[in-house]
Amino acid sequence: MGTSLFDRALEKGARCERLSRQEAYSLAEAISPERLHRLGMAALATIGQRFGRLATYVFNLQINPTNICSSGCTFCNYAASKDAPHAYVLEEAQILETVTRLKPIEVHIVGGLNQIWPFQRNLQLVRSLRDRFPELHIKSYTAVEIAYFARTAGLSESQVLDQLQAAGMNAMPGGGAEIFSERLYRRHWKNKTSPGDWLRIHGLAHSKGIPTNATMLFGFGDNWGERVEHLLILRRAQAQSGGFSCFIPLPFQPGAGHFIQRGPTPLETLSVLAVSRLVLDNVAHLKSYWPMTGLEVGAAGLSWGADDMDGTISEEKIAHLAGAATPVGLAREKMVETIVTAGFTPAERDGGFALRQVAP
Repeated sequence: MGTSLFDRALEKGARCERLSRQEAYSLAEAISPERLHRLGMAALATIGQRFGRLATYVFNLQINPTNICSSGCTFCNYAASKDAPHAYVLEEAQILETVTRLKPIEVHIVGGLNQIWPFQRNLQLVRSLRDRFPELHIKSYTAVEIAYFARTAGLSESQVLDQLQAAGMNAMPGGGAEIFSERLYRRHWKNKTSPGDWLRIHGLAHSKGIPTNATMLFGFGDNWGERVEHLLILRRAQAQSGGFSCFIPLPFQPGAGHFIQRGPTPLETLSVLAVSRLVLDNVAHLKSYWPMTGLEVGAAGLSWGADDMDGTISEEKIAHLAGAATPVGLAREKMVETIVTAGFTPAERDGGFALRQVAP
């Protein structure tokens, strides 16, 4: 009896070898408990070859200057109209004071699409952060925001990126990709950056030496075929540019009154991590994003292909306004304890994934 396509995909993936399109799709066919276990074992073998038992985290700070946004995505509980009860606007002095007080290694800046915080104000924020904190790793603005800044400031996207880079931006986050499905794009976020434009803007950033993350939102009506296609598209883009530092699958947070009442189950989230690790052989890092998965599932993700748990995430707002039930922030000690309990060796990293300190 010959080796099945699924078996061959697992064997190749465990050796960090490139899967064919058919092999990649075979990983997501009829995921039974037995297949789920085998997926995890293959993904763990891949991680062992790449990183041993090290699992990283970073001391970071989320900066969301405002949640006022005009894009109208159907799945978002974060965005607010100007007069909404949960609308807020931060001032520069508040942001700088928070960074001074918490002393993060990395900041992650993402806001809404609005003219309260237009491009020039955001540009000045990056400049102020760089001037005040020369060693700070500044990861800022999604492709959606870059496109909006260009449109509203009368600049090209290339000019926007050049100015942000000159002001001190080190990298871009991966938000706004959602999932590369025209079907879901037209249904849920047609007023903002399309999948093709997201890829184009990230490719433009990579051409300028700006590394970026990549994400995938799942569990809001997508199917496994769309998930695998998303991964294959990213793999192809990475082969062209080499600019993606990390991939982050994001389980949908349903929240109150959403069109879907329940998000992905923990096992579904773990299966997405495992398939992602096996397919994305050319993206170095895979993040188990605990603010959306929950801390326990986030830690379990280290055995399903993830090598990073993001960080302490001080004052994170987006996932929590969307309904995430996780704590808002973790102390370093709790992150270390969580990783050790999961059976891995904690290692603090910087914003570029260079190790700062490995726990004894």
